[in-house]
Amino acid sequence: MIYLISPPREKPEMVLNVIKDYAIDTVLDLEGKNTGDWKKIEKKVIYKELDSESTATKFIKEKYGNSRILVISKKYDFLEGLVHRGYPLAIINESGDYLMENYAFDKIPVSFFRRDAKDVAIELLGKLMVRKIDDTYLAGKIVETEAYYGENDPASRAKKGKKSYNAAMWLPGGHVFVYMVHANWMFNITTDGENAEAILIRAVEPVAGIHIMKKNRNKEIKNLCNGPGKWTRAFGIQKKDNGILLGDRIFVANLPKFNFEIKTSGRIGVREDMNEDLRFYIRGSKFVSRYI
Repeated sequence: MIYLISPPREKPEMVLNVIKDYAIDTVLDLEGKNTGDWKKIEKKVIYKELDSESTATKFIKEKYGNSRILVISKKYDFLEGLVHRGYPLAIINESGDYLMENYAFDKIPVSFFRRDAKDVAIELLGKLMVRKIDDTYLAGKIVETEAYYGENDPASRAKKGKKSYNAAMWLPGGHVFVYMVHANWMFNITTDGENAEAILIRAVEPVAGIHIMKKNRNKEIKNLCNGPGKWTRAFGIQKKDNGILLGDRIFVANLPKFNFEIKTSGRIGVREDMNEDLRFYIRGSKFVSRYI
């Protein structure tokens, strides 16, 4: 993930605050540390003082998927090409953090979801979960999913057949199924409506609109969306979202490809599971709900 700020030359502590609040691990400085004590920053993150915009662009392309990068620069026009290719660039200012205005979402069509639940659950990893509130986008990289297989799955909400509370599971792939557990909404996307298959989105890595997420949950960033009830509360998911088709208000988008390893386990919090691992998560992510 890439975050952009104008150079606060006289106040390096402002950069330290951004590093903490946004879990930054790499700083690319195109302005140079002219004043202030920058040693604390160099101890906390990978700090690179660059004099070339092309070098910064190349670094972002290579590292963005597995790093949280802060770019300090007076201008951002050199990153326009990355924005148009879907790299998640957000500007941080005094009021919060926002995806760049000309960011081009590569929305995933509903046809993507109309396949086997396990295949969809795996391929959703590394994609962008998005909710639009007014003119602001809340976005998070999907880092953990679980697949559910309808009436023959002992852990599925569909196991007792079609009821009023779970009817959305029988909608065609690409619809939202929301239900409550322990006062938290669980967010699912249907895959095979005929057999009531669906994907539970278990955790996302916050990308943009983080200032709104923190208002909704009041937690530090690594504990903001690392669970199925946590991220839905941070994103403001509600009962009224149940049954809608992914589209303008809530959708999933592609991100530029990056390399990561997928780990698997049994599904979490179920009394009875199927005989194969149906939980999938990105190895090494600091934003998953649990390591097994």
